[in-house]
Amino acid sequence: MNGTTTIAEFRDAVLDPAKRAHWRLAWISTVDHKRIAVLYMLTALVFFVIGGTEALFIRLQLIVPNNHFLQPDTFNQLFTMHGTTMIFLVVMPVVFGLANYVLPLQIGARDMAFPRLNAFGFWCVPFGGILLHFSVLAGGAPAVGWFSYAPLSETPYSSSPGADYWAAALFVLGIGSISFAINTIATVISLRGPGMTMRRLPLFTWINFVNAFIIIFALPVLNAGLAMLLIDRQLQGHFFLPFRGGSPVLWQHVFWAFGHPEVYIMALPAFAIVSEIIPVFSRKPIFGYEFVAASSVAIAVLSLGVWGHHMFTVGMGRPLDVFFAISSMLIAIPTGVKVLNWTATMLGGRIRFQVPMLFCIAFLIQFLLAGITGISHAVVPLDWQTKNSYFLVAHFHFVAVGAIVFAVFGAIQYWFPKMTGRMMSERLGKWSFWLMVIGFNMTFVIQHVLGLLGMPRRIYTYPDLPNWGWMNMLSTAGVFFMSAAALILVWNLISSFFRGKIAGDNPWNAWTLEWATTSPPPHENFVALPPIRSRRPLWDLANPDRPDPIVGENSAAVTLPNHNKIGILSFILSETGFFGALILAYLYFYARPEAGPGPKELDVPRTLVFSVCLFASSFTFWRSEVALTKQRRGSMLGWLALTILLGGIFLVGQGTEYWKLFQTGVDLSTNMFSTTFFTLTGFHGLHVLLGLMALLIFLWAAWEGDFASGRRESAFKSVGYYWHFVDVVWVFVLLTVYILPLLR
Repeated sequence: MNGTTTIAEFRDAVLDPAKRAHWRLAWISTVDHKRIAVLYMLTALVFFVIGGTEALFIRLQLIVPNNHFLQPDTFNQLFTMHGTTMIFLVVMPVVFGLANYVLPLQIGARDMAFPRLNAFGFWCVPFGGILLHFSVLAGGAPAVGWFSYAPLSETPYSSSPGADYWAAALFVLGIGSISFAINTIATVISLRGPGMTMRRLPLFTWINFVNAFIIIFALPVLNAGLAMLLIDRQLQGHFFLPFRGGSPVLWQHVFWAFGHPEVYIMALPAFAIVSEIIPVFSRKPIFGYEFVAASSVAIAVLSLGVWGHHMFTVGMGRPLDVFFAISSMLIAIPTGVKVLNWTATMLGGRIRFQVPMLFCIAFLIQFLLAGITGISHAVVPLDWQTKNSYFLVAHFHFVAVGAIVFAVFGAIQYWFPKMTGRMMSERLGKWSFWLMVIGFNMTFVIQHVLGLLGMPRRIYTYPDLPNWGWMNMLSTAGVFFMSAAALILVWNLISSFFRGKIAGDNPWNAWTLEWATTSPPPHENFVALPPIRSRRPLWDLANPDRPDPIVGENSAAVTLPNHNKIGILSFILSETGFFGALILAYLYFYARPEAGPGPKELDVPRTLVFSVCLFASSFTFWRSEVALTKQRRGSMLGWLALTILLGGIFLVGQGTEYWKLFQTGVDLSTNMFSTTFFTLTGFHGLHVLLGLMALLIFLWAAWEGDFASGRRESAFKSVGYYWHFVDVVWVFVLLTVYILPLLR
């Protein structure tokens, strides 16, 4: 439960029809971070049932050799839907939900920086999930693997609309994820409580803060790739069609530039959970806080440069193979540092083997094994032999299931008392723990052996070769153990919600700020905050005679940046990745010239004239900001109107260039130049149009006097950052598309 709603009020709302309708509406329209967090986790639970059912059917098909329980196409559809559902609709929403609930409480904030954006980010999840699964009714689910390798995901090979729904759904989910990341960054930087400096952040908050930066770098690259795929499928583009000049390898680069950071987008929140729970149940501060924090940053940086180890079998060449092999080995160092820190924290501690701690210990063991098998893929010859075998399937599930699910199960047991005011059953929790441990290892350990014996992945059935049959049957049996563990967890949640033992405010004797408020917290989280002088404020409060050493400057007078500024700069950072991917795609094909229309078709002098108008609009907007600061309403309106006029002239110029190309028979489907040109300049034009719409809203607001006494000045300056960014992007587009060919 959440917010100010008590168990008794919940029962009344369920029983009384009028109260039930109001209660439902309050949850649907909520912008409270705690309720949004619960909605995230409930949505993840629904899709966990769906994704788990899909996995069960996959394993039933593979339980015996030469099985015909499922048809090949049905198996491929389940394969795609299961992978996509579990990653984008289960793992990411549940870790986003935990962060949404806990992070503002841990830093002493009343809510997330942008409550409405927070709600928007959540509603993208059910909308994207419905869009994905609606494909089943619209001609067939996608059957392209969860990474949708081109050209198999292109129309000539996947003519049903399933792949279109897949791409559109992931685009929506990507937008929601970026919204969450922007909100997280702005919240941590701008809304920390008095005394909560960056050096005093709990590790759960710090690691999720670092994770948000991976999201805003990685997800826009995926969105760019999805836009290209949809343009290929819906507008006859050629990005990934080899017989039309496109490159399937480009899709792999784009997808894995997102796909491997995505592993850490899922894993870092698990690291955050474990870093929070192990110290509490070891009754010791985390060993080497600085090393855990710094290693998280190192993982974030390195994660953006290791994607190529997924492509060793593509034939990138020795230099790139060597680079990605080295980077893949390097990333094991900061990850190993974390394992050593967690282990050292437990050594000499007074460990309490309660359910949250049991799941964290299991996480440590499983993740260590996953890391060992993961490092093997940095060895190029071994990767060549195992890349398309069940060895890779087992490794991925060791990370995605062994690490994340164990950590999340522990987190649910740990923070459930704070969310509901009631304790979960230890007995049921231990049943769930042991069934999950047994089922997980029964399912996936044996798959390592199957892979080394040569069983390929992505097959719907297999011949009756020695040992393959009984190993697959054992692997399938483990799924039933994991299903039982999940069912017991759900029953534990429901029964504890109504009949669990009253928890109190701090049942675990933990030390971070979320335990300083009531369980569940009030609407605005805190009545008052305790003094924050170290990383364990509740320890200092309970032990005034032996407080922790003061970390950093002991001052509550910390000036925090405006959250609007941080939010728009984070958004600009994400859009930089989106346009960077489109520009690199243009250059990728520009380096491979082909017959037909090319840059010579463009009217460079005319484009330069319209470009000057766009660049001048940055100056006029700046003058509008100066006038606003000096409270000169008429001057502000005049400069803002001129900015809008100059932006409109630029769009008219782009439109006339498009019209000239159309008249000469050049459109998006003509060749690779036209495909990349219209995509890159078209998305830039769309961003200019959105900026103009925002400026028109501000022009109307200023005309109505809504800017009196400096009101909305911060929001206006934030739009200015966006407008200047659009102009800077055009500098790079202009140099790449128009000027570079003149120098060739």
